[in-house]
Formats: sequence, structure tokens, C-alpha cells
Amino acid sequence: MDHTCEHCGASIAGNAYRVTSEEAGVTLLDMVVCSLCFEEAKRLHLDAETIDAETIDIRSKQPSDRNPGVHRQRFGI
Repeated sequence: MDHTCEHCGASIAGNAYRVTSEEAGVTLLDMVVCSLCFEEAKRLHLDAETIDAETIDIRSKQPSDRNPGVHRQRFGI
């Protein structure tokens, strides 16, 4: 099954991860991401967990427009 990272727009190969953030009971962030964005989320101390690729529910959201080329910038790709 082909899935796309909701943060950077890259195709997710291998494990997928769910990154969440909540404040005062309000969900601020809930997205399915690739491994590179997962590592970034951990560095930022966001809640992140591995999810089963067969149960991914990627909504009709598009990758963030504010982060085009995010992997190239951070990792020199």
C-alpha cells in the first residue's frame, strides 16, 4: 500500500509513524509521517509512535505547504 507523509509529502517506505500534540485536551497535531519526520518529531519532544501500515487512516489532507523540500534542507539530500 502506498502512503504519503503528511508533513513532507515523501512516499512512506517501511514503517509509518503517528505524531500527535495536545494541549489542555485540544488536539493540535495528529499526522502520519515517514521515518525522517518521525526522528524530527522525537527531537522536538512530540508524542510519536509506530503504527501498523495496514491500519493507516490518511485523511484527504495534503502535505504541509510550509515545508516543501524539508528533507533536503535538514539532511542535505
